[in-house]
Amino acid sequence: MRNPVLNWLFYGHVWIALAAAALCWQSTYLDTGDRTVHAAHYFVFAATLGVYTLHRLLSFQRAGGQPDGRRYRVVASHPEASLIVGCGGLLLALTAVWYLPLSRFWPVVFAVPFTYFYLIPLYPGGPRLRDFPYLKGVWVAFAWTLMTQVFPILPDHLSAETLLRFCFTLSVALLFDTRDVALDRRQGVKTLAANHPRLNRRLALGLLLLCALVSLMVYPAPIGRRLAIAYGIGIGVGAFTGPDRGEDYYAVAVNGLLLLPPLILMR
Repeated sequence: MRNPVLNWLFYGHVWIALAAAALCWQSTYLDTGDRTVHAAHYFVFAATLGVYTLHRLLSFQRAGGQPDGRRYRVVASHPEASLIVGCGGLLLALTAVWYLPLSRFWPVVFAVPFTYFYLIPLYPGGPRLRDFPYLKGVWVAFAWTLMTQVFPILPDHLSAETLLRFCFTLSVALLFDTRDVALDRRQGVKTLAANHPRLNRRLALGLLLLCALVSLMVYPAPIGRRLAIAYGIGIGVGAFTGPDRGEDYYAVAVNGLLLLPPLILMR
């Protein structure tokens, strides 16, 4: 992927930020039937863009600039611009405080530790959250569920979609772990993808199948069918996902899975 625009889109975390905002929209649509875009959606987009950009930049710097994967090319080639994008995203997200009541932000407060300590040791010389055996993807799913499901629908009651969102984002995180097998092994991080690859694949696909079946049962026919189709496509993509796939596949296709359900609902 040599096009600089595509590099910023897929490796500069615009793509993943769009996915987070789209899932946030899906939550409010399923909860209220409202199709409009609200301040909460903008907040999630800006916060995701800022956090993921700074996370990648910090990860690159902590590794002494040694990682040479495509995912690091944007921050390696444009560290100053990445810092501006990351900090700018967080500052833009803070503007949502003026449009949303502070009581809406408690899920964000709970998501911060999962995000911060995912890469930063819990205490000097201690482990990071990603270092805990087989829980790497769980922390990601918790944070995404809080930000894209719990946060946007407050103060309304939580629903079955909360469990579905956790299962869906966990399945994508498990698929992504197959990309990081070599890196996780070097860092001593135990994941299902590295230590039990067949179980990792079966669990990821099983979670997608669960999302499809539950969607058919809990939502009206048109919505349930559309969501089931999206998760079914996810099963197809997941079936072809493995450590032999290039980084572009993960950046475009696997991350793109997060956009499928809301895009199908937008029809």
